Amino acid sequence: MDITIHGETVVLEEVSQLYPAAMIRYADGTVTQISLEWFDEMANDDVELLHYAICVHYKEKERAPLVFDYVDREALERGLADLAQQLDPSIE
Repeated sequence: MDITIHGETVVLEEVSQLYPAAMIRYADGTVTQISLEWFDEMANDDVELLHYAICVHYKEKERAPLVFDYVDREALERGLADLAQQLDPSIE
């Protein structure tokens, strides 16, 4: 099955992980992705939210992961709803 995110086709059979994340920068300058749950519950003044993302990691380890950026949580939620619709067309 193929899905489309931001106009790019992703072949699900090639994917090992597909998940939403918050992209953050720690006070020391380290940039990383974290779970939405961690961000919602644990983020503090030492963490700067850069943007939200849907992340795709491939089974083939040498293949670079894809990160699809979303400017805010609302845009991410719309992207996730679109993804859910593609995975199960009966979802409204």
